[in-house]
Amino acid sequence: MARLGWFVWFISLASLLSAQVLSGKYVIEYGIFGKMGTAEATLERNATRYKIEMTAVATGLAKVLSGGRVEKYRSEGRIEKGWLVPDLYTKDIAYSGKRRVKTYRFDHPHKKVAVSQRKFRDGKMVQESNSTLPYYAPNDIFSLYFNILRLIGDCSKPYNRELHAVGAEKKTGRVHVQTLVDPKERLLVKELLGEGDCYLKVTIFQKLFGSKGGELYLALGKDGTAKSAVLKDVVMFGDVRGRMVSFKESK
Repeated sequence: MARLGWFVWFISLASLLSAQVLSGKYVIEYGIFGKMGTAEATLERNATRYKIEMTAVATGLAKVLSGGRVEKYRSEGRIEKGWLVPDLYTKDIAYSGKRRVKTYRFDHPHKKVAVSQRKFRDGKMVQESNSTLPYYAPNDIFSLYFNILRLIGDCSKPYNRELHAVGAEKKTGRVHVQTLVDPKERLLVKELLGEGDCYLKVTIFQKLFGSKGGELYLALGKDGTAKSAVLKDVVMFGDVRGRMVSFKESK
């Protein structure tokens, strides 16, 4: 129940990129446990640069079981012809007096991603390492999902592809994205998620919250904002659900 960040990555998927500052707040609920976390995601951008930040905090029983887990993520980089191109992606996770910070630096011309990791205990650094990822991906998980509607094009048409992003599956970065266009399938998903203009199935190939393979279903509005999301096949306790509770944009 600790990996709040994974789930929020997908429910804070894509939004109105014409504004300079976007922020959304989300509540995450887990079957019989009810509310297990909150998160806030923010996108800042101008004509040439962007920065995305997200903080997820465990609450209630999840807070107790995870040692007060707090996850912070940041993606920043350039905007080229409307596409987000990451230069830097960081993941900062803290719980029970421990903290792990991973920083990924993209070398797009040479198709490499360097990663540094620092581990802390009670505020003191106890380990540091540097390496290169075994794969290259042009996106991190945030930039990919803010780019996803541009990749898909028309959400009413079939799209079924395996993509790659830093922060997804550990060895390859793979993630699978599929539009749900079959009328019967859309009806079933609508009953699960509620109204949406675009329905997606996203598989991230990790056992999130005890799910079999990390299969997420999302309902998007016309502007691409994720209205609701459900993680299916969670062992014993039912579905994990995410919902937006507030959204704000400013110039």
